[in-house]
Amino acid sequence: MHTHRRIKGIFAAGVTGGHIYPALAVAKEIEKIASLEALFVGAGRGAEPRIFKDFPYKYKIIHARGSDVGKISYIYHNALAFLQAILIIQKLKPDFVFTTGGYIGGIVGYAAHLLKVPLFLHESNVSAGISNKKLSKYTLIEFCSFKSTLHEFPHAVLTGMPIREGFSLQRDENFRTDFSIDEGAKVILAFGGSEGADVIDKIVDEIANEMADYIFFHIGKSKIKASNIVHFDYFDDIAYIMRNADAVISRAGASTVAEIIASSTPAILIPWKGALNSHQELNARYLEKAGGAFVVDENNFSLEKIIYLLEKIVDPNIGLKMSKSLEQLNSSGFSAEVIARTIVRIKS
Repeated sequence: MHTHRRIKGIFAAGVTGGHIYPALAVAKEIEKIASLEALFVGAGRGAEPRIFKDFPYKYKIIHARGSDVGKISYIYHNALAFLQAILIIQKLKPDFVFTTGGYIGGIVGYAAHLLKVPLFLHESNVSAGISNKKLSKYTLIEFCSFKSTLHEFPHAVLTGMPIREGFSLQRDENFRTDFSIDEGAKVILAFGGSEGADVIDKIVDEIANEMADYIFFHIGKSKIKASNIVHFDYFDDIAYIMRNADAVISRAGASTVAEIIASSTPAILIPWKGALNSHQELNARYLEKAGGAFVVDENNFSLEKIIYLLEKIVDPNIGLKMSKSLEQLNSSGFSAEVIARTIVRIKS
């Protein structure tokens, strides 16, 4: 039920689904308890064109760039983006700004600080990101997914990871019928996150024929043709597939790890080496240590090893044990609700 309070918020979350989807989950929870006017701010890059195509909230682009561009381009674009952020905040006059990190969060968050707009952030990784660490000097509360980051912030609160709805639901009776899957076939979901991953595309392409009695749901830019592969360039309701899968092969971004935990689906994680501060490696090792996943080095593995690990996971005894380990980690069920209620309470 809505309160009579109308609240305006800017959500600085862009480029990857790992930044956008947690912010979206929080916005939807705020909307359940208040009349929310939300504006999402991104960079118009990465996964944004797909995610924001049919989006429930307004969306603005600022011309920010990450450290993957040259120094002059970085300074020019981010100075322009900062001015755009100032103008956006001045025009909307939000009650709060919520960021999930990254360079979009850093730029919009600092602009909010200068304009004295209350700032909240969420840290999704096992080890805190650079942008969030810097912003924490100006935030009211830092919401954290993991205990390991609490000591890195001055006003930290452990909430778990806000995720989209649907991951923790029971398996669907009609799933196999919908996709004409034989009763005994094992279902593997393979994807590289919102921006894809060539190494995972290659793995699926090469092991599909070797594992003909498995069904691979592959999500990515590279279309792979085989009789036992169901391919999607992009699939919005990934929760539907993940909660019905026997195993996942994926990167180890924070959102993906949280979704694997929420669905209790055992995984083979292949961390992206290019992630800042080895975030994905740390996320993956956290899940591995807890007993819910196997970790594979993207630069040092064999297809035989992948096949061996998949066969281990689908073994009923091993797979069930891994699922139970993931269930014990699950603290994300009410994360978005806790964050939303905290923001509304402070701003009401």
